[in-house]
Amino acid sequence: MKILVADDDRDMVDILSYWLKGHGYEVVRAFDGEQAIKRWRETLPDLVILDVEMPKIDGFEVCRQMRNETNSMVLILTAHDQEEDEIRGLELGADDYLRKPFSPRQLLARIKAILRRSSNVRGSASSSTITVGPFSLDAMRHEVVRDGVKIRLTPTESRLLHLLMTHTGQVLTTDMIIERVWGYDEAGDSGLVKTHIRHLRQKIEPNANQPRYITTVPGVGYTFTAPTPVES
Repeated sequence: MKILVADDDRDMVDILSYWLKGHGYEVVRAFDGEQAIKRWRETLPDLVILDVEMPKIDGFEVCRQMRNETNSMVLILTAHDQEEDEIRGLELGADDYLRKPFSPRQLLARIKAILRRSSNVRGSASSSTITVGPFSLDAMRHEVVRDGVKIRLTPTESRLLHLLMTHTGQVLTTDMIIERVWGYDEAGDSGLVKTHIRHLRQKIEPNANQPRYITTVPGVGYTFTAPTPVES
């Protein structure tokens, strides 16, 4: 697996590169936003570890450009007390975030979770298309068609919608969604799910403020329903 580490803190990049190589990963390094985009296009990494505060081009713009061109997994690094950075990164299509300072063990757990998600997607290639109600989801292409209209999804949104559609009518708890979509063994951040649910609704719901398909079960989680058209 090839990982791009982009951070203007050279010591951080050196430490992460040394540590990741010791665990068998191929590492590409970048120290500003322009360099990150250039090396990302040249090497096509499987995962990008991206600091949001970089010179020339910040991590948010780097993430936006990546999402417009590829389905590479993006893990953003944020300051411990900057929740707005985490939300903005997720809104731009980042798959996950990690707060600084973090331990190597935490980073390895996130990388392994990403690997599991990627393996699950590749392993389900033969059954990647699912149709429920007006939706037809191609999980490999990260596309869903609703009433003939094609909608582009991020890889995380695709996994989330696939989970919901394959459990139509069932209530999925936040912890269950985090485990299935993000691959965490421990309890995760409910805000991570909430942000992705909001953006998924904005893409697939006729009115995201009055969702028909992805509904919230207060205090529990979410459920997917596909209303049956009423025949005239």
